[in-house]
Amino acid sequence: MALIFHVLKMVSIRNRRLWVFGCWKGMKYDDNSKYLFEYVNGHYPKIRCVWITRNKSVAQKVRELGYEAYVSASLKGALVALRCGVAIMTNGLDDFGLIPLVGGAKIVSLWHGVGGFKKIYNENYHGKKLKLKKIIDYFFNWVYRDLSLATSEYTAECSMEQFGVKRDSIVITGQPRNDLFFSDVQRRDLLSDVDVDAFSKVVLYMPTYRVSPNTHRDTVKDILDELVASQKFNDFLVAHNILFLVKLHPLTSFKLYSTDPHFRVLNDKNVKSVQHLLMAADCLVTDYSSCCVDYALLNRPIVFFVPDEEDYLSYSSLNDAYSRVVKERAKTVDEFIAALEAENMVPTNLLNDLFEDKSISGTCYSENIFRAICHKCYIEP
Repeated sequence: MALIFHVLKMVSIRNRRLWVFGCWKGMKYDDNSKYLFEYVNGHYPKIRCVWITRNKSVAQKVRELGYEAYVSASLKGALVALRCGVAIMTNGLDDFGLIPLVGGAKIVSLWHGVGGFKKIYNENYHGKKLKLKKIIDYFFNWVYRDLSLATSEYTAECSMEQFGVKRDSIVITGQPRNDLFFSDVQRRDLLSDVDVDAFSKVVLYMPTYRVSPNTHRDTVKDILDELVASQKFNDFLVAHNILFLVKLHPLTSFKLYSTDPHFRVLNDKNVKSVQHLLMAADCLVTDYSSCCVDYALLNRPIVFFVPDEEDYLSYSSLNDAYSRVVKERAKTVDEFIAALEAENMVPTNLLNDLFEDKSISGTCYSENIFRAICHKCYIEP
């Protein structure tokens, strides 16, 4: 992979106005890449935008939407990858196929959740191990990029540490997927088969996937079992006419069924996208997930429900953002109910202070990153 990637950097002849997009190891049509792809297609026809995927059904879906898309292993997919001047990803170079033929193009990383609490990549290495990793990454790195997206100076500093990039290769633009938050969408249109208008309030619970190595139990299942069994919690939902929506992490293996109309578990088919789901909620409940960074832009209450905090911190590494933001947290059902009643905006304000630069507040994030790419590639929009 390294040899192919670097040889292409030396011999490739690329078209700066041909941009390829991919995400989630080439298996989805989603996330920041999707929203930027549709924005550029709709506003800048002089840029040829092509979606690259490993999944034939994804390619077909994108073509049905009226866009250009190819399977990475096809001849057309390979030719487009070899000729593109800009390659835009969310996860890594494997967003463009098992063999990334984009060496020599400007690689733009939008990432799949800027900010958050978990330590990733280089943050988890120290001393000799970190030095060795940097040496290996010098020859080939699956998260190599020429330009990185950030949402604030704090997230820019995190990217420098996480991926070993320089500050001048990072631009503060905001995430394209969050432009949806400021669009004119009716709440009843955000979810499928969910009558959100029948309730006074919608509370969304999006927990981090985790199985404790200490107890060997699925912590989220234990938390949900306790909530379902709690008469006090169920009485609280009914008394306030609250719809409690649960969206489990895609890696979750257990199934949870509830016949309570106030307590509903969402399947993927019910959700148009995570951003649509966040928009539908009047309050977000989470734990260590980065979804709270996006949700804070809606300026609505956030509750951190962490009954397993001590256990989780014994085996997982969090950065300093957690202690800076999570000043108040619920650990019992009673504390959880009290937090929901309080509708505290402090966590939301702390998140926005840390993760949303004032220079991009109220701007179009897709336009910001588009302009940054054009500047990097010397393209006249």
